[in-house]
Amino acid sequence: MSSDTGVKLPGSDAVVRWFGGWPSFHDAEIIGLNLVRTGESVLRVYPYYPNKPATVVFIFEGITDMELADFSSQNVISSLKIEEVIDQTKEKAVRLTMAPCYGLAGRIDAANVRVELLPGKSPDGVSLW
Repeated sequence: MSSDTGVKLPGSDAVVRWFGGWPSFHDAEIIGLNLVRTGESVLRVYPYYPNKPATVVFIFEGITDMELADFSSQNVISSLKIEEVIDQTKEKAVRLTMAPCYGLAGRIDAANVRVELLPGKSPDGVSLW
């Protein structure tokens, strides 16, 4: 994947192959977020692609900062952006920013981020596509 800033995440090739390009996360649903102090934190995002359903899983190691708000029973974002930044510790980090639509939005900074693809309908059974 090459986001609009050129950041390539490990594992993004499988996502690009599945969707035929890096997906638009407009109207994607956040279906899960698991944060841990040490180890891997996980964000599960279900893009709106009814003909190619899949969950895109972002795995964070070494979270250095975050700002999140408005978790709800449904969490739809208007966009998802990935960029390299200098974080609060003055080190390089990858920042994932979720722009709000309804529910969860914000940003997560981490030393390392990789992505995995889980083909098939939403595992939580809530999404209708």
